[in-house]
Amino acid sequence: MRRSLPVLAVAVLSGCLCNCNFDSGTPWHSGPYALKWVDKPDDVWLEYHRPGGGSDVRVDSRVFAVGRNEHYVIAKQHPGGDRSVTNFFVIDATRESPRSERSDVVRGPLTEAEFQRLSHELGLPPFTKTLASLQ
Repeated sequence: MRRSLPVLAVAVLSGCLCNCNFDSGTPWHSGPYALKWVDKPDDVWLEYHRPGGGSDVRVDSRVFAVGRNEHYVIAKQHPGGDRSVTNFFVIDATRESPRSERSDVVRGPLTEAEFQRLSHELGLPPFTKTLASLQ
């Protein structure tokens, strides 16, 4: 009993000091790209996972739709959760590298008209994943 008390005390204290109880999710992923959220399922962003570890945010939160082909990733976002505004983004996946900066590969935010023009010009993929609860 005397030996187990210190072990129990350390376990209880480490649980109290580390607020490690969080929830997270990945509602979509394709290759090195993923939609992610931590603690708040409505606070979704698009990130790029670098080969060898680490990741970079490509589109800030409230992303609610994405699509991908071998050349491009596209995303729709309601900035700050404002559903009256929709931003569009185009990520040039062919230019990604472990050292790529966001500005090297991301076009946007774009208006719908700008996005439609680029879609015809570049042959962008369709949106294949929509998070209906955030739309």
